[in-house]
Amino acid sequence: MDDVPGELTDEEILKRAEDIKKTQEAKKAEELKRAEEIKKAEEAKKAEELKRADEIKKAEEAKKAEELKKAEVLVNEEQARKAAEAKKAQDAEKASNLEKEVARLAAEKAAAEEAAKKAAAEEAAKKAAAKDEQKPKKSHKGLKIFGILLLLLIIFAGVVVISADVTITAGTDKSYGYDTTYNVWIPLDKELNIGGYKVIALSPSSGSIMMISLGGVTYPLTVNYVTYVPDQIATLTIFWGKVTVMKLQYEVALTYLGNTNNNEAAFRMLISSDRQLPEFIITFFLSSSGVKVQSI
Repeated sequence: MDDVPGELTDEEILKRAEDIKKTQEAKKAEELKRAEEIKKAEEAKKAEELKRADEIKKAEEAKKAEELKKAEVLVNEEQARKAAEAKKAQDAEKASNLEKEVARLAAEKAAAEEAAKKAAAEEAAKKAAAKDEQKPKKSHKGLKIFGILLLLLIIFAGVVVISADVTITAGTDKSYGYDTTYNVWIPLDKELNIGGYKVIALSPSSGSIMMISLGGVTYPLTVNYVTYVPDQIATLTIFWGKVTVMKLQYEVALTYLGNTNNNEAAFRMLISSDRQLPEFIITFFLSSSGVKVQSI
């Protein structure tokens, strides 16, 4: 076959096709490279966004933790303040009761002195009427001794009353042979300290229902509902804890009767004990703690 001017030979056609193929492959490789770079850039951008989101989340969590910590500090401070106020009020009440007791003893002492003076005056009148010097002198002397003994007895009784205290500790399960029943009235929303045992009658205004807190444990109340105080040991001492007078174990059943118009919760209190309880001791210590008492 003769060569035709202007026509490509087979070799030239193959070479040109090969060049076109290489050009296309290079172009495709370039496009793939660009696509890969775009993909990497997007992944880097996404990773950066995720990092920023994680940093924002950690910052918010740290802020929330700090706010919770501040709130907890505020709650603890408020609880400490309330406890300090309650203790201050309790100390003030004790001081007031002590002042009243001292005033009562002073009044009794004055009355005893007045009675002794009156008795001495009557004795002196008898002495003048009888015109017997020796016998009235002896009688007057005996009356003076009696007056001094009476005064010392009153002072001793006052010291015993002022220094008397009851300490309450946990007891063990046992059977009891004596029962005593009282009606008691506990002020609402006021913490009472009965021998170190904390009692609070919580009114419905403090929550949704009437409740009572006994030794730190809170119980819901409804009328005629019975709440039990577990076995305890009461130790009665005088002279500021130096002399133990009595130690007994007991348990208490409180039947809720309702609230009065004087902001008090009324209960029927059954005390079961291992020995007979003198009524004046129960009345004195409950009354001095702020509880009204009436024996049944």
